[in-house]
Amino acid sequence: MATYLILIIVCIVGAMLQATIGFGFPIFAMIFLVMIFPFSTAVTITQFAGLLGVGYFFFKYRKFVQWRVLLPFLVPALLIGISLTYISVGFPVSQLKIGLGLILIGIALLFLFRSGSIGVKPTPKMGFLMGSLSGVMNGLFAVGGPPVALYLLPTTEDKFGYIASANAYFLIFKIFSLPIRFSNGSIQREHIPYLLVILSSMTIGILIGDRLMRRIPKPLLKILVYSFVAISGLIIILQEIF
Repeated sequence: MATYLILIIVCIVGAMLQATIGFGFPIFAMIFLVMIFPFSTAVTITQFAGLLGVGYFFFKYRKFVQWRVLLPFLVPALLIGISLTYISVGFPVSQLKIGLGLILIGIALLFLFRSGSIGVKPTPKMGFLMGSLSGVMNGLFAVGGPPVALYLLPTTEDKFGYIASANAYFLIFKIFSLPIRFSNGSIQREHIPYLLVILSSMTIGILIGDRLMRRIPKPLLKILVYSFVAISGLIIILQEIF
C-alpha cells in the first residue's frame, strides 16, 4: 500500500510540474522511485509514466510546435540518446552524474542572472550542442529535460510554442526509447498494477497542471524553468554523494 501511495503522490505532483514548466517529471520521479525499485525498473516506469503527459500536451498544442527550431536539436538527441539507451544497462555513471549536475547548475545560474545579455539563437550549431547533451542525459539517466528547456525557452516565440515544442521532442524520444527499455526485462508482470495506478494519477496531475500553465506569464516561466534546472543539477549531485 505504501508503494501505491508514493506512486500516486509522485505522479500527481510530477505531472503538475511537467505541465507547468515543460519538463521535470523524470527528475522528480526518479528521486523517489529509485528508493522502491531497481534503477532500470525506476527508469522504465518513469519513461512510461511521462508518455501520457507529453502525448497529451503535444496533441493539444501541436499547432504551436516550432519545427524549424526543434529539428536541429531533435536529430542529435535521438541519435545519441537511442544509442546510449542500448548500452546504458549496467553502465557505471556515478562520476558522470556529478559532472553533469555541476554543468546544469552553472548553465542555469548563467541564464537566470544574465538572461538579458545572453542571446541563445535557434542556430543549427546551438541545436546540435544542446540536443547532444540532452541525448546523453536521456540515454544514460532518462532525465533529458534541462537542455531542452535551456535551448527552447529563449528561442521559441511564446509560452505555447515552448510547451508544444518541448513535448514534441519528449514524445518522439519516448516512442523510440520505451520499446528498448521494456525489452531489457526491467518490467515484470508484478509491475503491471503499478503502471495502471500511474496512468490514472498522471491524468489528474496533467489536467491540474494544464490549468496552471495557462496562467503563468512567460517571464515568470523563465524564472521557474532556470531555477528548476539548477535544482535538478543539485539533486543529481546530492544523490551521488549521499
